[in-house]
Amino acid sequence: MRRLTTLLVVPLILLLAGPALAQQPKRGGVIRIAEREAPSLDPHLSISFLTHSYVSLAYSQLVRFPNGPEQKSPTDFSILPDLAEKWTISRDGKVYTFALRRGVRFHNKPPVNGREVTAEDVKYSLERFMAKSSFATRFEPVAGIDVVDRYTVRITLKEPYAPFLNHLANPSFCVILPREVEEKLKDFNAAEAVIGTGPFVLKSYDKGVRVVFERNPDYFMKGLPYLDGAVIEITPDAAARVAVLRAGKVELPHIWGWLSPDEAKSVQKTSPELVLTPHQVVGQGFIYMRTDQAPFNDIRVRRAVSLAIDRKAWNDALLFGEGCVDAGPVPCALKDWKLETGSKYLVGYDPAEAKRLLADAGHARGLTVPMFHWPGYVVPWRSYYELAAENLGKVGITVELKPEEYGKYISTTALGKYDKMAMGPSTPFTEVDDYLYGRFYPELPTNQSRVADPELSKLLVAQRREMDPKKRKQIVDDIQRYLADKAYYVYVPQWPQYVAHPQYVKGFRHHDGYGLGMRLAFTWLDK
Repeated sequence: MRRLTTLLVVPLILLLAGPALAQQPKRGGVIRIAEREAPSLDPHLSISFLTHSYVSLAYSQLVRFPNGPEQKSPTDFSILPDLAEKWTISRDGKVYTFALRRGVRFHNKPPVNGREVTAEDVKYSLERFMAKSSFATRFEPVAGIDVVDRYTVRITLKEPYAPFLNHLANPSFCVILPREVEEKLKDFNAAEAVIGTGPFVLKSYDKGVRVVFERNPDYFMKGLPYLDGAVIEITPDAAARVAVLRAGKVELPHIWGWLSPDEAKSVQKTSPELVLTPHQVVGQGFIYMRTDQAPFNDIRVRRAVSLAIDRKAWNDALLFGEGCVDAGPVPCALKDWKLETGSKYLVGYDPAEAKRLLADAGHARGLTVPMFHWPGYVVPWRSYYELAAENLGKVGITVELKPEEYGKYISTTALGKYDKMAMGPSTPFTEVDDYLYGRFYPELPTNQSRVADPELSKLLVAQRREMDPKKRKQIVDDIQRYLADKAYYVYVPQWPQYVAHPQYVKGFRHHDGYGLGMRLAFTWLDK
């Protein structure tokens, strides 16, 4: 008989009791958010943070991360029950058995009409993720998903896989969907297709104008959400989003409430009554290069690119010195996993050495390369593209900036389909494996630099198979040491984000990742 390790489930009421909720939340009111339009509403057909944040209001997963008063920090990635009320893991780490909550119902909208969620829905949803999502490699170790009975699902892995529960908890990946919607509407991209079990129900979507969500009256977490609803006011321009925050026309100036340091300093002067809270966030910005193409298959050229970037000057000029300069390969905010190597190829600035390396690589007269990017990312990205071109130009690398439309960028360049060089931000992943295996293992769409390094690949596989957290950390440290001088990616300073909102917004706590729905479930308005 297989020996099982059972995970204990902490009752939600115990998590919520404490000083964080000393002030009794008020029910009612609608929170308004200024944000750009999502390119899609189907969580498996887009990798955009906008898509996943929008629909996270409506969907649930098997398990989830803590939010609101439950969380210990913005990077608290401990695992809590969601649609699964309990689960077991076999001793060999290969078999996960989930028992679903009974009586949980989908939103009462056709063609689903409020029917109960079953194990068949879990199997369908996770298999659809594996078949259609660009993030499907997160489930590469999954050998099979079986319905044991109406309320029990068993997932069997080919090998132990340390990141598995984190991926199941990530709203970017594993939301639970009803099969009838795809059968009728072909995908989950239409507004009427967004039907889940989450805290809010999508009521209406006026393209280019607003998206309206209402409280789910049948949400299985009793008493939540406090809000009557949430409205996303589609506001493409960053300056306009700040303006409507100042004018009191929205409560959040970004889908996660973010302002850049530059925006925050300005808002602090003009609107001191607003609450602004800085957070070092799980994010990265980098230059990525086709290491399978000349000239970036030459480590000397990659090192030259890295040494040409004056990170300290960028941090001082654009981020008020508040950014983290050593931003890779593990983000600054993932403190439990981050190893400070002090490598000059991660943090150093030496244009003379960069010129020498280029000459040694046969480019004494310089070279010209394109840099593909999307110009619409928030401040300071426009300045970052221009500074990168300027810094590289000083050492003899002429950069031709190639701006792209967002839909093209997110479906090609951001998935490693570009020529020579590109630049942009990383998805704020919640598992260290995504920044290592996901970014460096051969032939993955998230391996944007097309890295193929056999010695590194062995370490990447080893860390995800190691179920002991301490031993896994040792391997992750070895990977960071190994990568310190390879310059497969050139990381640029990561800035803090300021969560901004009026004082009457209560309970909205930043949590890294895409789970806006759960953040709003604990949010209330004191007015």
